Amino acid sequence: MYPIFFLASCLVLSLLGHLASASPVVRKSLNPKYVQKRSPVTASAFAATDAEWPTNVLFTGASQTYGLWVPMDGAWYDLGGITCLGLPAYAEGPCNGVTINAVGVVAGDGPCSFLGNDGYSATLPGNAGDGWFAVAPPQNIMSAKCG
Repeated sequence: MYPIFFLASCLVLSLLGHLASASPVVRKSLNPKYVQKRSPVTASAFAATDAEWPTNVLFTGASQTYGLWVPMDGAWYDLGGITCLGLPAYAEGPCNGVTINAVGVVAGDGPCSFLGNDGYSATLPGNAGDGWFAVAPPQNIMSAKCG
């Protein structure tokens, strides 16, 4: 009985050994051709100028600050068609898709009017030193006009 059990065990272990070694582990060394010297990263590489991302309206929502440009022609604009740049994450998206709790207008670019999706309505003069104006309750700003 023991020789048959031993023979059967050897046969099973042999089959399992062949199945387990079907894909051997291959160790590759680091290829020095992929290692290249690169120039150091500086803050100036990430600095945006006014020409690259002009901003006359700022929103805050949670820990993000959003910058956008509303044309100063006195016409109402749907903010779903205006792209916001969110900092510090550098995220881009439609301006009407984020919940806003404060609005600011760059000095000299007012007055600007805003309409929210939950009853918010305000006209901000955009005077120097005005700072942020609360949006209560926090809500999506759906449309805006400046000028």
